[in-house]
Amino acid sequence: MMCATTFMGRQTMRKLLGAFTLLLALSGCSFLHIHKMDIEQGNVITPEMANKIHVGMSKDQVKEILGNPILVNVFDNNRIDYVYTYKPGYGQIDERYMTLLFSHGRLVHIRGNMYSEFINK
Repeated sequence: MMCATTFMGRQTMRKLLGAFTLLLALSGCSFLHIHKMDIEQGNVITPEMANKIHVGMSKDQVKEILGNPILVNVFDNNRIDYVYTYKPGYGQIDERYMTLLFSHGRLVHIRGNMYSEFINK
């Protein structure tokens, strides 16, 4: 009789341990809030900087205002891309870019969501 009670106690303990393990596995550690870092990459361009850029400027003048681009186009010497991305730990990624096109060393066209967002603000 003593052996049956001990066996029943072990069996119950195994069931409880199995249920706890299953519960922990299914929870996906949702009760543990893991810190995720915000990631900021690229060229930070302020509205003031974007408003100083205008058609007719030289590459050196543009780089003096905006800095050296992180992305360098090795196939087209007449194009400069400024790219910025921000990924909050728990959120959507924010991507901004500005593309500058040059002809004969002078800025001829500006495009991108970063420029249109900042211009004249």
